[in-house]
Amino acid sequence: MKESINIGMAGYGMIGRLHSMNYGQLPFIYPGTIPRPVLHTVCASSAASAQAAAREGGFHHYTTSLEELTASPAIDVIDVSLPNSLHRKAVCMALQAGKAVYCEKPLAATLEDAQAMAAAADKSGAPFGMVFQYRFLPAILKAREILAAGRLGRIFTWRAVYLHSGYQNPQRPMSWRMRKEEGGCGALGDLGSHIIDLLRYLTGDFASVQGHLETFIQQRPIARGAAEMSTVSVDDAVWFKARMKNGSVGTLEASRFATGTMEDLRVEIHGERGALKFDLMDPGFLHYFDEAKAQGDFGGERGWQRLESAQHYPGALTPPARAPIGWQRSHTENQYAFLRAISQNRLPSPGLEDGLKVQQVIDAVERSAKAGGTWINV
Repeated sequence: MKESINIGMAGYGMIGRLHSMNYGQLPFIYPGTIPRPVLHTVCASSAASAQAAAREGGFHHYTTSLEELTASPAIDVIDVSLPNSLHRKAVCMALQAGKAVYCEKPLAATLEDAQAMAAAADKSGAPFGMVFQYRFLPAILKAREILAAGRLGRIFTWRAVYLHSGYQNPQRPMSWRMRKEEGGCGALGDLGSHIIDLLRYLTGDFASVQGHLETFIQQRPIARGAAEMSTVSVDDAVWFKARMKNGSVGTLEASRFATGTMEDLRVEIHGERGALKFDLMDPGFLHYFDEAKAQGDFGGERGWQRLESAQHYPGALTPPARAPIGWQRSHTENQYAFLRAISQNRLPSPGLEDGLKVQQVIDAVERSAKAGGTWINV
């Protein structure tokens, strides 16, 4: 095993800062299991911001040039933490240089960009990992184990929501997340990509969708306190029905206008022999209903079990498994799974195919909404 893996960071906003912090924690959580991540170079849009990022994050070098970042022979991995519309350029340059890529969700701003990235990955053969961190919550890993064992039987229905607030203030200024040319889509890609991936991870691929998108505030100030306004060109909220290839049906909702919510991601799955429920605001537990226990006099032992999952990660030395889990931890585990895979010459999971399939669902929902809510095959 190599002694170290040199990381090149493309973009240093909130997510780039988070990834940088997590790379530094991995040697303490999983000592000796992967090469030590080294923060080699950070790339930002201006020299001042790149220098500040290097100083804060502990990078050895900084640059404003993606070309310089991706061409560096010293760098092993390019971590793409840029706005969605910039993913294609950074990813393709990294792949052409033979670098492993770790890409934030969604894969791209458009399906066309995602397909171009997939073609570049096929040509390069370099490892490609995606950020879908909620897969790595112990409660979700437990849910997948229960489903894989067939303990729910045939899946009939499911529902998933991911609700944020903060955008309902009409004075919130414009950002790249509200411009289609930069973000690709709004709540659908920002939040919806997570629940699309979770449903794929737990129940299989999507077959068809029927979507509705809503933009509640059409104009926003171009900057905080500015009188000049700009047009919002993405969705504020999305609702869609879906049929899966396994025959189950369900609904998904994502909103950045859910006043009073925080990080409200909830998933329910109902089958012939049981059901599962998960709530991100109660992340240390998975709720499981076993229909077999509902038999007998007086209702048998009918009821929901609250299964402890907490921070049970096999092989992790810290934090202890009994400790409450926080939002950051699943991100850290996603990064660890990626680095462990590439250090063992395995395909990372989640990988490019997962990102591409989520992008295909996003594209189908947008086409359905544009067509007035008709059913669209994925």
